[in-house]
This record gives sequence, structure tokens and C-alpha cells, in this order.
Amino acid sequence: MKALKILFIAIILLAGCSREKAGDMPAPVKDNLKITSPEFTDQLLFVNKNNYQILTSEAATFSSADPHIQITNSGLIRRLTSAEIVPVEITWKNTAKPKLIIYALGATDINQDLPYKHYHGALATNAFAAYQQGWKTLQTFPAKGETYAIVLRHADASIGVDFSVNHSNMGPPNWWKSADSALARQLNAQGVQRATILGQVFKDLSYPIKRVISSEFNRALETAKLINASPAPVLDGRINHLSHTVYPDGLFKGMLSIIQEQPVDNQITLIIAHHPINEPRSATGYPSFPDVSPFNWTGAYLIKISPDKTVTYLGAVSWAMFKYWRDIKFPQT
Repeated sequence: MKALKILFIAIILLAGCSREKAGDMPAPVKDNLKITSPEFTDQLLFVNKNNYQILTSEAATFSSADPHIQITNSGLIRRLTSAEIVPVEITWKNTAKPKLIIYALGATDINQDLPYKHYHGALATNAFAAYQQGWKTLQTFPAKGETYAIVLRHADASIGVDFSVNHSNMGPPNWWKSADSALARQLNAQGVQRATILGQVFKDLSYPIKRVISSEFNRALETAKLINASPAPVLDGRINHLSHTVYPDGLFKGMLSIIQEQPVDNQITLIIAHHPINEPRSATGYPSFPDVSPFNWTGAYLIKISPDKTVTYLGAVSWAMFKYWRDIKFPQT
């Protein structure tokens, strides 16, 4: 009888432990955070306009110390720098739940800060859709058995001016290749930092970058060197900046011609060029590409290369998006 009593108590204790364990299972992320904004997708809030109101299922206050965002206590995002990702802290008013942090992406192409604003080109056709597509692609990139290209705009470059901007003559030989800011625009401090970090991100994500092809301009080549993927960069004038181009059909078609020459081998080709490689312009036959894709410094778009060399646009990815995805996959301890 005593043994039966002990067994009965043990069963009750085990059942209680099981219920406690089941009750501790985390709820789905969106429910747990209680973010009801429809633009909150896969751990990222896509802020697709100015004066964007964050929606939650419970009353809360909001704040962020990041200088790229202007946000009120009520969660109205007045402005968020395009392509940047910032943390937003949420404090619940009526519950004892701890503060939460979500991350917001400036999913527009209209909020550019200096010095980038000075070098920005045509506005993206639909930055929101392009970034959403790129974010979705990142989560399975690269898919096994597929060949890709990462088409990257060089890192932040605001030091100096290209010789051709201020002169009408031919100038010194190979001035565009120069590391002298009196002859050609060079990377600034943030460009050096972001290119270096991006290289580490690519390594952490184990991207199989087999080939690196750079514009002849030093700011593109330096970006390639700082990324430091294993193959040495190869220079190709077909993707030069328009201030000195050797390919009259333009950067986009230059990029396509380069891709036609690459093997389809389940690897990645990294192409480092300039604006407006993000604008197909007169190119036809590529319906997957928007007319203009968002393309901040150190930002990219992803393309898949089929066995017949057909290229398919897979969305835009900013520097901050690459880094944030790496941080999700490999959180800092």
C-alpha cells in the first residue's frame, strides 16, 4: 500500500513537471512580441514610408537611440534612413513583461543621408518589394545546386572627385585606377569599415564565392580587397563607372556579358561595380528585374544564373540586411 502511494505521488509530480515544461514552450515569435504591423515579417519590420505607425496588440511606448531613426514615444516613425536597420525598444504599459527589442529596416529609397545623398541616382521602382524579396531570398541563400551572382555597389566613397568631373581633357593615364583622391574618388572611413565587415559576414555565412570581378576604379577594387574573398579580384572595364567607361552599352549590359562568360558550377560570382548597374535602362528580356533597384553603397542585388545563362533577379539586400541576417544565424554570446 505504501509502495502504491509513493508511485501515485511520483506520477502526480511527473505530470506536474510535464505541464510546467509544456507551459514554458515559447509562443510563435510574432505572437510573443505582439507586433501586429503587417510589415513585420521574419524578425524584421519593413518601414515602407515616412510617418509609419508601429502597431501592437497591447499599449506600449517606443524608443531608439540610433541616429538613423526619428521615432516618437507612441511608435510613429517619422523617418528612417533608407537601407539601414535599427533597434527599436518596446516597453509594455499594462503588463509586467520585460522590454523587447525589434529591428526595423528603412524599406524606402527616399531617405538618404549625406554624403550618400549627394551620390544617389534614380529612385528605386519599388524599394519595399525589392527589400522584401531580398530578405526572403537571404534566408535560403545559396540554395544547393544553384549558381548565383552577388552584384554589389562598392563601399561608401566620398573622398575626392573623379578627374573627368572637373576636366574636359583625357587626363593622366589610367587616372580612374588611381588611389589618389585628387584623381579619382576613394572610399571613406565608413566604406573601409563596412567592406571589411561585409567580408567577415560572407565568411561567417560560408558563401561559396568562386570568382570576384571588379570595376577598374580603385574604390571598387579596394572594396574587393577589403571583402577579401579567397579568389583574387579580376578587373573588368565593362562595369566601370560612367565617368570613364570602356563599354558603350552600359553597366547593366556589361554585367550581363560578364555573367555569360562564367561557368554554371553551383558557386557564387561576386561582381563589384557602381551605380547605375541597378538600372536595366534599355536592356530587354529580363522581366524579373525592376526598372531601378535600390542600390546604396555596399548594397547589392542577388541573381540566379540558370544553365542556359538566363539570369533571374532575386531581390535587393543592403549592407545592414547582410549583417543582420548573419547576426540572427550566429547570435553574439
